[in-house]
Amino acid sequence: MRVLEVCPYDIARPGGVQRHILDLARALGRAGHDAVVLAPGTDAAPAWEQCDGYRVLRIGGFCEWRMHGTAFEATWAGSRELDALARLHEERPFDVAHFHTLWTPLLPWQVFRRLAGRVPRRVATFHDTPPPTLSGRITRVAFRLLSRALSSRLDAAIAVSASPAGHLRLAPNCACHCLPPVIDLAPLLELPRPSRDGQAPTLLFIGRLEPRKGVLLLIEAFAQVRRNHPAARLVICGDGEQAAAARALATRLAVADAIQFTGRLDEAAKRRLYGEADLFCAPSPYGESYGLVLVEAMAAGLPLVAASNSGYSGVLTGQGAAGLVPPGNVAELAARLSEFLDAPALCRDLSTWGRGQALTADVTARLADFVAVLTANSPGHRLARDG
Repeated sequence: MRVLEVCPYDIARPGGVQRHILDLARALGRAGHDAVVLAPGTDAAPAWEQCDGYRVLRIGGFCEWRMHGTAFEATWAGSRELDALARLHEERPFDVAHFHTLWTPLLPWQVFRRLAGRVPRRVATFHDTPPPTLSGRITRVAFRLLSRALSSRLDAAIAVSASPAGHLRLAPNCACHCLPPVIDLAPLLELPRPSRDGQAPTLLFIGRLEPRKGVLLLIEAFAQVRRNHPAARLVICGDGEQAAAARALATRLAVADAIQFTGRLDEAAKRRLYGEADLFCAPSPYGESYGLVLVEAMAAGLPLVAASNSGYSGVLTGQGAAGLVPPGNVAELAARLSEFLDAPALCRDLSTWGRGQALTADVTARLADFVAVLTANSPGHRLARDG
């Protein structure tokens, strides 16, 4: 099978969608398929890049834009580049084109229009969950209208959870599947959990420092946690528009000496942080469709305290729901963090549960499910929708 994975964002920027696309392409390539990732280009990046099991083709360009408290890229390609892509398909046809967040302007839509009538099978994965605000409600209405129009030219759709599925209105011909945005979890599943008895408890946050991820909420909560756990430390891994505000808040709340800001780190360095932490914190108040960062922490054996937004609530089910707190509630977040720090037996149980549960989003464990959708060997179904 020859697969074109269409990425709507800068492939070099850390993000859950990019990670899913690259890990899925690598797994497809290692399974014997020919996977090509198409992404917006940059002047510094080569047009073609050979990677481990797949290739990356960069066309067009992008610029950053912001919406709903997070950063994206607006992308585009010129007519000559789109013509060259069409010729590439004619010379060696793709069997399936797999689009991610198809309505993100503008490159995915341009490629969709150019190839929709030429590639035998067309699949789209929907990752988006707008916030519960007026602008978010307007966006959901737009998504319903767009998904109805786009799906008439799709063979299948994938919703990464029930959250984005709620604003999909699919044409009768478009089979719908619920599959998580899988990634390669093997390095984290193999990570040992050394005993940390007698050491200062370490809380870990990994993510972009922006309103959607809730880092300022976490720092406020951590200041409250320190009242009962004065030796506790917080590691904040990531970068973004709120980096300066986060440092200033830590200073104002007199906890700067207990917080380590690492900036953005590579995967190997992040794995070390997972191995050195006692508890993972994910306070995102809104805009989460799934929560790959939760799955990573679970695979590493960390208990989690997280906001009960629509995406995270679908990941932390069963035993894991013990770590959920109301989004945006600093007092509840602080109380749950303190509760977990005082309950080592509970944390050990959640560590065991999490490593088993994480397999549901491991690319190796779930590859057959994606191949079935890409090759039309999965029947599909209708997902529950909101009003």
